[in-house]
Amino acid sequence: MLFHLAWRSNLDSYDVALAVNRLAARGTRLWWLGAAGSGHEAGDYLCDVDANGAERLYQFGLAAVPWRGPVPDGAVALAAPRIALFCGSARPAPGALFYAAALARLGFDVAPVDGAAIAAGVLAGHDIVVCPAGMAADGIDAGEGVSGADGKLRDFLAAGGGAIGSGEGAFYLAAGRPGATGTARSRPLYEPAARRPGSGIVSLLLDADAIALGCPPTVAVPYDCGPVFDRVDRADLPAAAYDRLIEAVPWPGAAPLDEAGFARELAGRTAILRAEGPRGRAVLFAPNPEIGGDPGLEAPSWRLILNAVHSLMLRSRPPLGAPAPLSLAAPDSGRAGLAETLAAALGGGGLAGAERDALARRLDRAVARGAEAEAALDGLDGPAAAIRGLRHAYPSGGIAAPADAKPAERLHRIAAGITLLEAWCRLAEAELHFAGAGTAPRRA
Repeated sequence: MLFHLAWRSNLDSYDVALAVNRLAARGTRLWWLGAAGSGHEAGDYLCDVDANGAERLYQFGLAAVPWRGPVPDGAVALAAPRIALFCGSARPAPGALFYAAALARLGFDVAPVDGAAIAAGVLAGHDIVVCPAGMAADGIDAGEGVSGADGKLRDFLAAGGGAIGSGEGAFYLAAGRPGATGTARSRPLYEPAARRPGSGIVSLLLDADAIALGCPPTVAVPYDCGPVFDRVDRADLPAAAYDRLIEAVPWPGAAPLDEAGFARELAGRTAILRAEGPRGRAVLFAPNPEIGGDPGLEAPSWRLILNAVHSLMLRSRPPLGAPAPLSLAAPDSGRAGLAETLAAALGGGGLAGAERDALARRLDRAVARGAEAEAALDGLDGPAAAIRGLRHAYPSGGIAAPADAKPAERLHRIAAGITLLEAWCRLAEAELHFAGAGTAPRRA
């Protein structure tokens, strides 16, 4: 039976996305409503669930009502994605931490992969690869000291795979450098190493694209020297433009944007680019929607990432059955896990005060909650097994800041890691709930 899951009826909480994506991972048929109607908004969902599934949604705290009538013309079937998140081992950066947290909160489990794994062909079992800020924009081979990763990633895209990139990840997916994929034919104005034009919080004006479904006309997003597209190739589709500067924020290695610099370099230019052609399909975020920084795990800019994933997984009809669960590489026994790395970073010298103490309390709560969820997942099959292993496979290298980093940057990275751990707890608890093995997850 079809049930309507509306964002408005559920206070626009990401629990909506968390629920539908966990249901989809278990084979539930799912449609994305691409146009508004008399009783629904664009971006709402239709879920084909039985009475038990409807009761599970209710117990999860969500309002889902029976849908009267057929699936509307504006609805598009969605497939559950199998996502690979690039986490460089030679050049770790916090960008992967931010993306891992956003994707977990949105209900997606991911497989963290490095350059060696990509070179070995790991992407063949995935639908989407995420290229985060901080990666080597001139190629994975050069940045990771491996051979064949860039070629394998190009093969993956040419065979129908999709990609999402932010910051340096967007540079990597754009044209203009031999090591980049050139999936988008538009060439950035500046090179990544130039660290131009600056950093801050910017407002984006969204175009009529799937990226905008369910969003207000403008969205505030962090920006840190992402690619500037002064000319957009006719083969690429702009999905958003820079509207105005909200706040100048100095980020490491970048000067803060000012009003004059924003007007000269960014105003009116393309901020989100969609590419689809012989070199694959991709969504390029010049800014950084993954950097939410919201301890409540409700960062408004994460909706752009949700829509980007959905837009790469549209189908003419719902797939039959659930996708194969992700296969995670065994964690390095000599590598400290996420929780251990966070505890060590908080205990490092030079950190004190109320902010550090508040982070320590958050970490203690997340570690205890995570241990409880991991124990409950033990023995379950399907996606639950992959989610259980993911807690120990998440990237932790980006937590350690450079030796000369100021306390504020160190705390910022630690906070990102704790947010990831909290988001994993929500993901694990939701998986337990919809697998019928647990009660509804906590709200805090």
